[in-house]
Amino acid sequence: MHNLGMTNSISNQAARPPGVAVQELYSSASQKPLMQNPGLKTIETQLGRDTARLSAIGKLALALDGFRSITARLSGENFGTAVGVDGKAATAQLSGGTAATGVHALEVKQLAQAQQLASKPLSDKNMPLGTGVPTEIRIDMGSGSGATSITVPIDKGNNTLEGIAKAMRDAGIDAKLVQDGKAYALSIAGKPGAANTMGISVNGDQVLESLLAFEGGKKSAMTQHTAARDALLVVDGKTFTSSSNTVDKAIAGVTLNLTAIGKSEVKLKRDPAALAENVKHLVDAFNSLNSRLNGLKTGDQAHDTLVGRIKTQIARTFDNTDQKTLADIGITRKEGELVLDDAKLKAALATQPEKLTEFFSKPGKGLADQFAQHAAQQLSAGGILADRTATLQSQVNRLNVQKTQVSEMIQRQAGMLAQQYAVAGTGGNPLFGPTAGRPSLFDFMA
Repeated sequence: MHNLGMTNSISNQAARPPGVAVQELYSSASQKPLMQNPGLKTIETQLGRDTARLSAIGKLALALDGFRSITARLSGENFGTAVGVDGKAATAQLSGGTAATGVHALEVKQLAQAQQLASKPLSDKNMPLGTGVPTEIRIDMGSGSGATSITVPIDKGNNTLEGIAKAMRDAGIDAKLVQDGKAYALSIAGKPGAANTMGISVNGDQVLESLLAFEGGKKSAMTQHTAARDALLVVDGKTFTSSSNTVDKAIAGVTLNLTAIGKSEVKLKRDPAALAENVKHLVDAFNSLNSRLNGLKTGDQAHDTLVGRIKTQIARTFDNTDQKTLADIGITRKEGELVLDDAKLKAALATQPEKLTEFFSKPGKGLADQFAQHAAQQLSAGGILADRTATLQSQVNRLNVQKTQVSEMIQRQAGMLAQQYAVAGTGGNPLFGPTAGRPSLFDFMA
């Protein structure tokens, strides 16, 4: 059976003069079959479904990893530990390691910073620069094995200061225009750390090269306002460097966020108030995950079943814990969420703080650690999410190959039909006599 819409379109081509381009015939003969081919439509439907499922799994993984991160910080001996900082040099928080009680002397001698470059100012941010000849701006960052580079194409469509800034941002560069009075300059920021120094080369338009080229230590078009450098700090007499102002190697179990040059003291101590606060954090983390998982249901049975399995496994971790101890602490589960009785928690802290700490934070067996382990298992290779993601990605790859094959087959057939039609229209096809008149392309598709 012929497709009526396609037939009308192709028949209309017969009314064109004999000199009509073969490419036009090819386009007409291929576009509608591409859009109407049932096999291609089925593939595209399946691709859309599986791509949506991959996206949903990504959101699910983010929710689960957030839960893992919180419970990991609460696991181990950190559960009953409080951390504080005297002074303005840094703030601090407990990380996933074990932080020993004590006082640590901290001196921040230098903060990490990113390199900042600026072009000379121009009066008009939308004025075309140079001739518009295709040009490549190459930004090199770092050196040695860690070096990376990004190439930004510029042509007559974006060869303005505003256009260059946008093209750089689209390529992942931190670029913006800064205004000083009535003039505009292009400002480019790198990443913090001495290893992330930038160099800029321009291949193409010499006007752009004279505006944007930068080579450290040599005469350059752009001006360096700040140099890339590492943070420098001393903890308990030991010197540390860091490419960022977030440092997690200087004090075990603690992440420092450096804020100013100067001295501070970092204090870690056992604190019943911290223990109570962390119990609340754990309950909140469980309930937040439960709520987010409910919100991630899509109506797709396969995906919603996956969400249900994740919820069941996390809930089973709680259900397999000593329920009497949980009740004594004041934690119960109602309609899928944890409920905390503050009065019972306060009483338990007053009478048996050590038992409470061990119940939640005993390495490998505490509730916080078990939550963290089970969440990590679902995210790692062999876990539910990893396996499902691998299966879906394999299906997407296979469908993309099939889509390409079907599209190429339709286009080849269309090309052959168009060529035959063009030859027939010149009287060069023996199937049609010289007096037979120009056939319709439909004749070739019959």
